[in-house]
Amino acid sequence: MIGLMGRLLAAGMSFCAALIVNQPSRAADLVRVGEGPFITGGAFFIAREKGYFKKLGLEIETKRFEDGAFAVPAIIAGELEFTLMTANASLFNSIAKGAPLIVILDRGHNRPGFGYTALSVTQALHDDGVKSLADAGKLKGKRIGVGALGSINQYNAAQALLKAGLDPAKDVQWIVNVPQPELMRMLGQNQVDATDLAYQFGVFAQNNKWGPIIANGDQIVPGAEIATYAVRKDFLAKNRDAAVRFAMAYLQGIKEFNAAAKDPGAHADIVDILAQNTALNKPELVKAIAPHWSYIADDGLPLVDSILEMQDFWSGKYFSFVEKKVPREQLFDLNVAKEAKARLEKEKPFN
Repeated sequence: MIGLMGRLLAAGMSFCAALIVNQPSRAADLVRVGEGPFITGGAFFIAREKGYFKKLGLEIETKRFEDGAFAVPAIIAGELEFTLMTANASLFNSIAKGAPLIVILDRGHNRPGFGYTALSVTQALHDDGVKSLADAGKLKGKRIGVGALGSINQYNAAQALLKAGLDPAKDVQWIVNVPQPELMRMLGQNQVDATDLAYQFGVFAQNNKWGPIIANGDQIVPGAEIATYAVRKDFLAKNRDAAVRFAMAYLQGIKEFNAAAKDPGAHADIVDILAQNTALNKPELVKAIAPHWSYIADDGLPLVDSILEMQDFWSGKYFSFVEKKVPREQLFDLNVAKEAKARLEKEKPFN
């Protein structure tokens, strides 16, 4: 009798197991993300390469852009759900004109000690006494190169000029729409007198004797936002749970990114991921510029006040790059990051 019951029990368990195996698994939610080869995207790359998105039921498709502004047409056209978005004048103009996107996550800022941008000058100017932020007044009448009007790099350089008592709109000549690698070479050939670059390019320029760094972004404007993640509003409305899961995986990536920036030697796996996915290419270069990878808010929240200050600046006394300011509630949805943080603490999917 016991043997018969055992055989029946075993048969029942086999049948149940067969049902479980044969049930179709839920398809992962596809999330198309616009990203670039920048170390400020490190938390995203970590989450993607370590399978954190996949673990939370997300299939990530990445499309590469050299600047967040270039991704705006793609997200408007419905080709992306998420995109990097640098904190610049084009962000405000795009949303003011009806771009269906909203900022939800921090993607890097110039926290003191972790500055990601650098103001560099020619060797000749340095030899003439332009050696620190206190000497920026000597840039009057000079040519300053930046990638784009209204960019975070122009914002940093303009703030340095203001600290020196200069008018950033009238007292210098802006050379614009030049890629940062080219700006390095122009600095070395004295085609620009100064430039504001991502930290790694500033280091490259300095090491190649094209021009030394005189100030980091965290010295010029401590805590200034560099970049964010924006999401399509319709995707957020229809697939909010997927957006929150994206943020959950991203928050785990932030934790590991910030830890590695402080001590890259103890996080060789993170250094390798960053080298493979950024313009730095080699682990030794990633380690060499630490901790100047930028810093990402531990809770993922974008730096609202910093971004609004930039909007005020680009539509203020010196520049009119932003014609119509966007209100706070139209720019941000902070609840995605907050929900993700709460769910991470409750569910602990990566522990």
